[in-house]
Amino acid sequence: MRRPLPLALLAALAASCAHVVPPPAIVALVLPHLADCPGSLRSTAELEGDWVIHERIRVRGDRVDEAYGLVVQKIGPRLVLVGLTPFGAKAFTVTQIGVDVWSESKLGAAQPVPPENVLRDLHRAHFLATDDPAFEGRAITRNADGSVQIASASCGYESMLVPQNVENPKVPH
Repeated sequence: MRRPLPLALLAALAASCAHVVPPPAIVALVLPHLADCPGSLRSTAELEGDWVIHERIRVRGDRVDEAYGLVVQKIGPRLVLVGLTPFGAKAFTVTQIGVDVWSESKLGAAQPVPPENVLRDLHRAHFLATDDPAFEGRAITRNADGSVQIASASCGYESMLVPQNVENPKVPH
């Protein structure tokens, strides 16, 4: 004669098979992440031409050390920034039209660096007049190799943007 399993044992077995995702508030408390760091953006209406640039960014601070490949494309009034993980997966996208910004994180609450911070640092490196060393509380250093270092003591992080040379692949004859 078979004996039925107690209801508590069945519930425990069912729970052990399920994938439990902690709420975003708990993820944010456990995983290191940076806070949003406000700052200026230049309107996309002021950015001339249509173009694509490739860069790498490394962001360090408050137990965070993250690197992303960046693809930035501007067509007409729209600027789109795509952040890629070291494995080439999309981590986030940010779209800017004028000074309005929309972002989407593919990593959800586990995203250690706010995508908007990356967009603001990109603006500081390329589009804003940043000769003032106290510009929004950030120290900006331009290096001979084209890289730009942004130290933001008030926001607790620093970033380094490095242009990437993208060459056309050689076509076999």
